[in-house]
Amino acid sequence: MALPKKIKRGGAFFKGYKCVVATASGEYATYIVETAGYVLNGVSIIPDNYGAGDVMAIQHVKTTAGAVAADVVAVIATNLYNQGAYSGINLDLSAVEQVDAGESIKFIYLNTASVAMNVYLIAELIGIKKTA
Repeated sequence: MALPKKIKRGGAFFKGYKCVVATASGEYATYIVETAGYVLNGVSIIPDNYGAGDVMAIQHVKTTAGAVAADVVAVIATNLYNQGAYSGINLDLSAVEQVDAGESIKFIYLNTASVAMNVYLIAELIGIKKTA
């Protein structure tokens, strides 16, 4: 059940992203970037394969690519385990996350099982007016 939000400007806009994970162990990242600032209201995560012991995280960072630890503004989620192929994780944020221009949301997939997959993300963004 979605919790009521206190702030809403513009309308909700859903956008899909894909994180491509290779068979090599390591960290794979995808950035949720828009040219103007936005507010993240929620995100769904859907891996297309099972990676035993693999974990995911989401961070708000001060850059749009190549973020390092010093760039982290906030940790939104950590230690989200891959529960199986097409087992989605839906995060309805209890407070919206404001992302200013030049910042982004970084999705991180830590591959320890050495299984290749695509991880699909659906972000609910507020404050972006899309016409096409």
